[in-house]
Amino acid sequence: MKTGKFRKTNSGICINNFRANGVRKGKYGIAIISNERVCDTVGVFTKNSILAAPISVTKRKIEGGLNAIIANSGNANACVPDGIRDAEDMCKIAGRELNINPANIGVASTGIIGKRVDMKVIADLTMMAARGLSSSPEGSKRAVKAIMTTDTFPKEISVEYRGIKVGGIAKGAGMIAPNMATTLCFMTTNADFDRKKLQTALNHAVEDSFNMLVVDGDMSTNDTVLLMSDRTRKCNFDDFQGLLNYSAKELAKMIALDGEGATKLIEVEVRGAKNREDARIGARAIVTSPLIKTAIFGENPNWGRIVSALGSKIKFRFENLDILFESGKRKAVVVKQGRVKNLKDAQKILKNRNIRIIANLNSGNESATAFGCDMGYDYVRINAGYS
Repeated sequence: MKTGKFRKTNSGICINNFRANGVRKGKYGIAIISNERVCDTVGVFTKNSILAAPISVTKRKIEGGLNAIIANSGNANACVPDGIRDAEDMCKIAGRELNINPANIGVASTGIIGKRVDMKVIADLTMMAARGLSSSPEGSKRAVKAIMTTDTFPKEISVEYRGIKVGGIAKGAGMIAPNMATTLCFMTTNADFDRKKLQTALNHAVEDSFNMLVVDGDMSTNDTVLLMSDRTRKCNFDDFQGLLNYSAKELAKMIALDGEGATKLIEVEVRGAKNREDARIGARAIVTSPLIKTAIFGENPNWGRIVSALGSKIKFRFENLDILFESGKRKAVVVKQGRVKNLKDAQKILKNRNIRIIANLNSGNESATAFGCDMGYDYVRINAGYS
């Protein structure tokens, strides 16, 4: 399926009868996404052994389906004694304002770890957000802005193909590494599939998008991706999977481009691997390496760092290796079959904002792509004072 057949819309997460809104006060923000019907809902969550309270609550609730999701920024609700109670209370407050059973409301949080949530602020903002719910694109935009922390721009998408619709919003700029989910992401669809099929589709979409995304290599306690379906459109599963894959990758790229202190989006493709796992591990090794990230920030085509990062994770023969830098239609070969080429063209390419690195191992037929960003001075400034 060619992604060019997808029609981009301006709905954000507000496809069909989904409504959304978001409000902020100081560091705190509240976003609400809702639907009149109970939607089949599936999720993918962080693999961190320390789980924030909202994850424990939401994992249990999605099995019965959700009418709504409430998400806050400004506080992770992680590693605090009353976290579960506060997460449950957020659902109860939202349920009261929306006239929805709290059992059918999921919750997510993002922000500082180890501090108690200010429930008075949460209650006030929830009331304001609930009263301004909208099915318009503006509702989606307000929701995504409400969950931003160190993000510098909102991340949302909505696409349609053969009547299948997918909408999504996401936040993320730092504390981002593979093993899902690397961010908060909420997606909606009208595709008519049961929870088992929806979970399969989401797992697949996450595997090649958020699980191939690295900003700084640190995994959050709160990473969550939720997919809600109102199941109003009968459709082909492969068509739906293609649309979901595309949406997740586009959101992942937005997060990479907005990495804390980032100035460049880095897309890394490892080709010619003996197996898919080697390709995935190799691609992630390149986008994770601080030495490579800082070299790209300095517009320095230091191919030796790429070779070193690859060799630290997978086995390959340097004599077979090709390394290319691309941006738009411009291409520069820096290593060909283990022989180093002139680096002047590569230096020019690295002055662009979108950089693609291709490492061809020339030892098999498998490939994988990872997404990341450079690392500059502002990353240290942002995280040295984050509190």
